[in-house]
Amino acid sequence: MSDDNEQKCIICRQTFHPYPMGEKNGTILLSCKACGTVMTEPLVTKDELDAYFASIDPQITHVPDPAREIVDMKNRIMRLGKDATAKGKRIIDVAARQGYAIKAAHLLGMKPYGIDSHEFFTRFAQEKYPPELFQNISVMEYADASPEKYDCGIAIEAFCEQPDPDAFVAGLARIIKPGGTMYIEEVDGNNFNLPRNFANWSYVDPPLNFLYLSKKGMEALLARHGFAIQKMFFTWRPMMRFIAVRR
Repeated sequence: MSDDNEQKCIICRQTFHPYPMGEKNGTILLSCKACGTVMTEPLVTKDELDAYFASIDPQITHVPDPAREIVDMKNRIMRLGKDATAKGKRIIDVAARQGYAIKAAHLLGMKPYGIDSHEFFTRFAQEKYPPELFQNISVMEYADASPEKYDCGIAIEAFCEQPDPDAFVAGLARIIKPGGTMYIEEVDGNNFNLPRNFANWSYVDPPLNFLYLSKKGMEALLARHGFAIQKMFFTWRPMMRFIAVRR
């Protein structure tokens, strides 16, 4: 990203004029002046992620109050609206983690399925809930392998760990039916409530996360693959919460 005349921002696709945002965990952070998205320099690769998680061997546990988390997930899913969440509707969680959204969707009478690119999360969810509801696979791999189309989907803090964000959203577009909706919750890398020193933000923790989209950047990324932001939910936290529709 060092050549301003040639390099394009991977998110907004405008000419990338980098703005330094500090350093965290030995990693340089740069912001795109055009859209405000912050990312590591260089962006973390899939091979680096695989090597990192293999070296630390994460041991996944329940959050302190899983029942409360399931209720919270139920409330998030219901933001998609009555039609989208009616009994029998198919929903996919593309970053299923411990499986709480899948459990919540099941309680709503929906037909849920959860995928996660991390084997350790999938293993945990399969031990706690019906294993056939979860698969260790990336969005892109699932889109290639499965003909299934879903009425709606949910993605919580999934964009911030994507080495190839365009491939990720292209995969979503192939999984969600035309007219279908996604509930997306993602940290806002250009929020007015962020610390003055971006690297001091407690959320920033590469390589666990390494891409902090702005609202402007998110809108551009989604639009390239046929999604439009339908409704944005206000929050004081540096977090985007919105519904995107697949056009």
